[in-house]
Amino acid sequence: MSGRINLPPYPRGWFAVDVSAALAPGEVKPCRYFGRDLVLFRTTAGEATLFDAHCPHLGAHLGHGGTVEGENLVCPFHGWSFGRDGACTGMPYGKRIPATATARAWSVREQSGVILAWHDLEGGDPDWEMPLFDDEELTEPMAMRRTIHGHPQEVMENSADFGHFRFIHQTHLVRAVGETRNEGPVLEFQIESDPEALVPELRLDQSVMEGLSICHGPGLSAATLVPKGSGLKALQRLYVTPIDEERIELRGLVSVGKLDDPAAAETFASTLTEAVFAQWDNDIPIWEHKVYREKPALNEVDSRIPEFRRWYSQFYTSPTG
Repeated sequence: MSGRINLPPYPRGWFAVDVSAALAPGEVKPCRYFGRDLVLFRTTAGEATLFDAHCPHLGAHLGHGGTVEGENLVCPFHGWSFGRDGACTGMPYGKRIPATATARAWSVREQSGVILAWHDLEGGDPDWEMPLFDDEELTEPMAMRRTIHGHPQEVMENSADFGHFRFIHQTHLVRAVGETRNEGPVLEFQIESDPEALVPELRLDQSVMEGLSICHGPGLSAATLVPKGSGLKALQRLYVTPIDEERIELRGLVSVGKLDDPAAAETFASTLTEAVFAQWDNDIPIWEHKVYREKPALNEVDSRIPEFRRWYSQFYTSPTG
């Protein structure tokens, strides 16, 4: 990446490439992630599939004019068809399918309303899985999408940056309570508002929040923050996926706990979703213009940031500091 963010641009792990509701059966979409042109499609049976974009025959982009026939993607240039594993399944002319007629198929998981793709610069297979967020007590998520200049690690680091909440989000600072869960691809903090962490003149008169801050892999930051003691439930998920060495895609999803009164639930969902999306938008100017400090000047409130960085370094082929 540019000197502004001196980190490897493409971590290893699962990343969101679309939300499930945005890809209909038979639909074909060109897309670009990890510095590569790709094609995302859903088969007639409903299976989301991701290929490298260009046909192994003569290089047509399968996402521009390609069509789905059953479980196959058909090239618009010469009509060659490719199954979900990328192997050529048929040609409208000729008798011998070349051994090299195989499109690169990516490992894909579709879960909790999101289509995820596994990225590994060395071509390795997935060796861990993403969590499921299929709580029947939560509403269907509302989604947003943004394309910005930045890096996934810088976005994810906000989960461990407790000091920015007051100045970017106009809420109390937060603090971690209890033990951190730091296990493989999972980093979790139980957090709650800490109104007295600030000097008195900057303290706020508002509800104290509590919940769980979740980092799972290099591209998902989630939280369950709600007013303390309210009995309410909410889940916010922010997926961050590298497009190329300079740009990332943000996909945010917000769900809330169902209430006995449907109208009240709808109001709660709408109000919270609007607020969360606005908070993420408030972060964007910072992410787009900040630099990465390899050795930042930190105080005791920032103590979770080094822990986060050590944890995140596992997702690079070559460890970072």
